Amino acid sequence: WKLKLQPTKTELIHYSPHPRKKYKNPVSIKEEDTTVRLLDSTRYLGVIINKRLNWRCHLHHIESKIADRISALRYRSISAPNPNGKTMLNIYKAITRTILIYGFPVLLTANENVWQRLQIIQNKAIRAALELPIYTSVEYIHTLSNILKIKEYATKLL
Repeated sequence: WKLKLQPTKTELIHYSPHPRKKYKNPVSIKEEDTTVRLLDSTRYLGVIINKRLNWRCHLHHIESKIADRISALRYRSISAPNPNGKTMLNIYKAITRTILIYGFPVLLTANENVWQRLQIIQNKAIRAALELPIYTSVEYIHTLSNILKIKEYATKLL
């Protein structure tokens, strides 16, 4: 096979659905006198996968990455004298929705709680873009903006 590993770039994860399950004989791999790192989560093609496969690390990464962009949307909509809703929604689609939807073919298998958290992030971004208060209903912001909910949009992309 002539498989050549680079020990500095190789990572090892023990997948386990049970949080307290410990392996009696954990596997360790040595390559060129270097032990491959054992991690709780890793990043593969932009999607963060943890040892329980529950997407918690990936969602946390998305939330932290989008928080600055939502603040920029909010600042832009407040600072402009007459913000155009259509322009602000185009900015939302360009800088926020692309991050939300990245890796969606894998996320389609996720449970409903993951999609609810992604939906909350999307709602915050749309409210910031349209300069709406936080108590505005979800149905109203989606009819006003004419943007599909994130799970509907992801399934439509397929």
